[in-house]
Amino acid sequence: MESTNLRRRAKQIAKQCVMRNLMQVMGAILVCMLPLMLTTSLVNNYLLTTGEVLLPLLLYLGSVLLLVLPLLYGVMAYLSELLLVGNASILCAFDTLTSIPQYLRSLRLGVCIFVRTVLWLCIPFGITTAYIYMVVNQNPQAAGEPEFFLQMVSQAVGLYTIISIPFTARVLCYLGAYPLMLRNADLGAWQATKQSVRTLKGHWKAMIVFLVSFFGWQLFGIWTMGIGMLFYWGYLLSAFLVYFQTVEQGADFPPKADDMQ
Repeated sequence: MESTNLRRRAKQIAKQCVMRNLMQVMGAILVCMLPLMLTTSLVNNYLLTTGEVLLPLLLYLGSVLLLVLPLLYGVMAYLSELLLVGNASILCAFDTLTSIPQYLRSLRLGVCIFVRTVLWLCIPFGITTAYIYMVVNQNPQAAGEPEFFLQMVSQAVGLYTIISIPFTARVLCYLGAYPLMLRNADLGAWQATKQSVRTLKGHWKAMIVFLVSFFGWQLFGIWTMGIGMLFYWGYLLSAFLVYFQTVEQGADFPPKADDMQ
């Protein structure tokens, strides 16, 4: 199956599945994001009152590593079951918090993907930082002007957004480790991420197009004060799961959209 047709089919199946279970899917994503939202509120208050940076950074990292990523494991289990069976309980999102072995397993995978993500995204961050340094170095007198500062920030954000797309697509490939580990209890986190990348070997460019094709939904999520981001993430993750498991198991894996009624 051509990558374009596969991408369209994956998005079609995922969209129909998410729309039929919209409130549950959005609720599962909200469960995953809630610790980060609460941490953000605490961190903002702490920064405004003390001005310290180290503790807020540690709180963010702790929230992501110890809660968000283990909950993401449960969300991926929920979405996988929803796509395969047609229905699933939202309580699957909490499975990793009900068993210590399951929590540690999800934590190992989350940390592994987090480390790989940081390493890959350091590249566009470094390029953007070098660009800022070059611009400031060329215009040292204008660096303190508010207008110049705002212009530089907007350019840096735009540059980082564009450069980070292929690297984010690479990171997206690691998410295939979730269905792999959900099916195989003996598979380790590092091996799962490597196997995920091997499965999608030759699909990197397709993953870039796949990621960019959700840009409109991302803007929709931002314009709706973040509420639409719950749909965006549910749709993106579901479509990726369909895409990944179709590549892994063959073109006959996902049921046709018309059959999922």
